[in-house]
Amino acid sequence: MSISGVVKLGKPSKKAIFSMTDSAIKRVKEIMNDKKIDNCIGLRLGIKERGCSGMSYTLDFATQKNKFDETVVADKDINIIVDSKALLSVIGTEMDYIEEPIKKEFIFINPNATNTCGCGESFTTKDFSIPDLKLPKKN
Repeated sequence: MSISGVVKLGKPSKKAIFSMTDSAIKRVKEIMNDKKIDNCIGLRLGIKERGCSGMSYTLDFATQKNKFDETVVADKDINIIVDSKALLSVIGTEMDYIEEPIKKEFIFINPNATNTCGCGESFTTKDFSIPDLKLPKKN
């Protein structure tokens, strides 16, 4: 099962690599209790190339941690395992959950997002690539 949400531009979280509001923690606990996934160690947060703006979040139940993944404790009962390939794109992101009369959804407030598509399900981030080094020529 995957959990989806929309992206909003925002200020960085001062708490951690990735954080969750109380309402998001409550909703994730409800989902985890309903699904009862065997050997679940938390939620795996990643990104995929898709959508109008280039990337979207993936959030699935995790049964193992890969070597370079980062574990963030969002609550005593919830671990977030951040995929190593997604780390630079999600640093400072806060996950929220809202319930409105016509929709219920998770929202990812990502300080690294520079653009989102119209529906908010995909985003673009700052370019974290290392520029080519221009070394002086030897004489």
